[in-house]
Amino acid sequence: MAIYRQIHTTIWQDNFVGDVLTEPPEKLFWAYLLTNSQTTQCGVYPFRMRQAQFDTGLTGDEIKSIINKLVQYEKIKYSTENNEIMIINWLKYNSARSPKVAAVIDKELLSIKTLEFESEVIKKCVELKYPVKTKLPDENTLSIPYGYPIDTISQPEPEPTQNQNITNTATATEPTDEDQASAAPDVYTYYQEAFGVLNSFVSENLTQWVNDLGDELVVEAMKRAALDQKGFRYAEGIMKQWAKKNLKTLDDVNADDVRFNNSSRSKRGNIKQEPTPEWAKPDYKAPEKIETPAMTDAEFMALMEGDQDEN
Repeated sequence: MAIYRQIHTTIWQDNFVGDVLTEPPEKLFWAYLLTNSQTTQCGVYPFRMRQAQFDTGLTGDEIKSIINKLVQYEKIKYSTENNEIMIINWLKYNSARSPKVAAVIDKELLSIKTLEFESEVIKKCVELKYPVKTKLPDENTLSIPYGYPIDTISQPEPEPTQNQNITNTATATEPTDEDQASAAPDVYTYYQEAFGVLNSFVSENLTQWVNDLGDELVVEAMKRAALDQKGFRYAEGIMKQWAKKNLKTLDDVNADDVRFNNSSRSKRGNIKQEPTPEWAKPDYKAPEKIETPAMTDAEFMALMEGDQDEN
């Protein structure tokens, strides 16, 4: 199950959020719909009223009113029959260009109950040239139109226990851990997690790097840059070095790291060292002290008189 969702930092400058969602509860609920634990890679997921009330602190009437407003402004679509929500522009801002992410969407499409939503997801993927394999369903099998009449909202199902919620989320709306492993790494998603908003220029640049080095090495370079608290330019510098050395796999990179470390140790071992001083050697013995006999007062006076005579 995914534990992170991306929200563009420009959301707060968006005209819809600033001018249409004028009340704080409306802004809160819109952010909740984009980030709650039921969200999926395809943007369609089951909506549980009681859970939403608990998570946001809003009343059922407040939530109904806000949903109506979001439907009116074509930000979401809501199926009262199946208690499903579709975020209309979700796929536009959550890339599925990677075949591995597209495979996750293919799996999620099997769980969508509202066939109109399924069709719209597939159409949007085709429009955005995402490589999903699911074909459009037969139009004759489509269910009744979706909508959200304010007075006819379906009664929510009984609140599941914590363990049931985890199980349903993992099997019905999100890929399992094994599926996540097969769907990772996703270059475009990782970029957004590590460096921020993915614009078209960066997306094209990433695609070129993937063509040159492959998904695995591109993600590895970004991981190294992120661990060093560097930006994407630093990751590109790493990738340029790997491309120059014709490294194609993670094993090649690891082998190159080993060679570099061995070379560094060898250079450190060849540094000229100063010879160890005699006094620092373990078998050093201090020379015996030669004592000079003390001079008597008479000898000292005679010596002083002799010096005066010479002067």
